[in-house]
Amino acid sequence: MQESRFTVLTRRGLMLPSEIREEIRNTGIRGRPQVEIVHQDRANQWKLRAEESGGAVSLLGHYVGFVAADGSALAWLNRVHSLLPNGTHAVVVESELVRVEMFRYEHTYDLLITRHWLEGREGRRPELRSELLYLGRRGTLATELWGRDAAFRGGAQPVFFTRSGEQSSPEPRWIAATLKVTEGVCCVACKHCHLLEACGAVCHLKHGVAEMEA
Repeated sequence: MQESRFTVLTRRGLMLPSEIREEIRNTGIRGRPQVEIVHQDRANQWKLRAEESGGAVSLLGHYVGFVAADGSALAWLNRVHSLLPNGTHAVVVESELVRVEMFRYEHTYDLLITRHWLEGREGRRPELRSELLYLGRRGTLATELWGRDAAFRGGAQPVFFTRSGEQSSPEPRWIAATLKVTEGVCCVACKHCHLLEACGAVCHLKHGVAEMEA
């Protein structure tokens, strides 16, 4: 049975025309919306792995970040430093993730918010479940956050409308993440995280990748 367009969108991220995807690649921006299932051998449990990634040039931007199911910030598993900008910034491994993805072309924005979790019987590889939380197409923000108005980053977001002309916006719990991902698609030559936050030793213990000395 062929998957519906919205099912593919929810699982894989924004569906951009091939010409736009090619233009993004040509700029060197590498946003990775993929969410994958991984197994932690030491803890014998399944998790979801994803990467906060992307950035911008003056003309366009593409950014992918992740938050918790209540909209609060998640801690990264490890920070990724790269010589090249606009790539992977950090890795997150959790049982449940909300992906916040945005694409900008000049002053026009697309926003996709989806929830991802694992479902299945104990002892077997679980299935990845996904839910569409918000989709905004062709939103507008006149403020030039990548240039002369950069001081307003983190405090401005696009305005979206339905096909009938009514204003549309994500639920209040996603507003903070939307502001941050808007900042990400306007961050030229980005080399830092906008949504994931620093993680201390206690966080690493949770993932079974570090031990804290007494």
